[in-house]
This record gives sequence, structure tokens and C-alpha cells, in this order.
Amino acid sequence: MIKIVFSALLVVLLSTNPLESQTFGGGIQAAGCLAQIDGDKVFGFHKPGYQLAVYGTARISKITDLEIQFSFNQRGSRSTKNDLTDIKFTLNYLDVPVLFVVKDWMNLEADQEYYRMHFFGGFSVGKLVSSSSFSGVDKDFKPFDFSWLAGLKYFYTENWALTARYTRSLLPIYKYPDGNREIKMISYFISLGLNYKFN
Repeated sequence: MIKIVFSALLVVLLSTNPLESQTFGGGIQAAGCLAQIDGDKVFGFHKPGYQLAVYGTARISKITDLEIQFSFNQRGSRSTKNDLTDIKFTLNYLDVPVLFVVKDWMNLEADQEYYRMHFFGGFSVGKLVSSSSFSGVDKDFKPFDFSWLAGLKYFYTENWALTARYTRSLLPIYKYPDGNREIKMISYFISLGLNYKFN
């Protein structure tokens, strides 16, 4: 599935030309991530990582787009010196987010008409491609992840933008008993980075 999506995105990006640029587009992203996992007995966005993505867009209307991404991201969790439990989870995923984009704040300066603000939200399916942990329990984590995400892009030029995103798993990546309770481990992270949009 991932190979098919990646091939489709490459076709979209490589086939974009001035005649089609009003309908189809694409770009690349690079971002830093801070992640944590509910249920791991530590708190806070202490696990750093990074995110790399290529994406294609299809115009729905003047102010709305449909965006499909193919991305690699690092998430997980990590304890600090203030925590009683010494843990570290490193989880590497290949994700395919599908996003609905709403654009606002038209820029009319220097004969360049483009929307400065892009707000987006949607869902993502991810494949866990590698992982590590001190305890080795990561080997029992679910191989697929389903998430919802929301964020925005601020275009300070026609092509370059700052981007911010929040992503949270819809389903637990792992469950374990703790006394009479069942603990559900939920992964989530924030990412901040740069976006380059092809003309």
C-alpha cells in the first residue's frame, strides 16, 4: 500500500506544470517532533524526533484542498532525571495522512496572490517500521497505528511556510494489566517545521 501511495505522490509532483498548477500541487516538509505516550508512567513531551514528508494536493474549491502525504516520523517517550522510572521508547513510523485544508488571509503584495494561512485536519494510517526500548516490550506494540491530526501552515512567501501540527493515536498501541486495571498506551506528539510548496 505504501509503495502505491508513494508512487502516486511522485506522479502528482512530477506531472505538475503551469497549466495544471491551479488544480494539482505538492511539496515537501521537514519538522522536529516532541512526543509522549499515555500509560508509560512518565509525563511530558520529552522524546525528541524528526519528521520528513512529501505531499500532493488537489484543489476542491478556491479556498479548500485535499492533501495526501507520505511521511516518516519518530515518536515515543523518554523519562527525565526527575522521574522514578527509567524508560525510553523510540518508535519509527511510515504514515499516510489524508487532510482537508482550508485557506485564508489572501496576500496581494508584490503581485503575488496566495493564501498565507492554511488550516488542516484529517486522519492518518501508519506502519511501525522499527522500534526500541529498555524493556523490549516495544516488540509487542501494534504494527499499525490510526491517528487524527490538526494543524496549520503560515506562508511567509508564496512557497515557504512554517508549519505546526498535533497528532494523536485513536487506538492504543499497547495494553497491559496493572492490578485490577487495564492500561492503554496512547501515542501523541507535536511537530514544528518548514514547508516548501512547489509552484
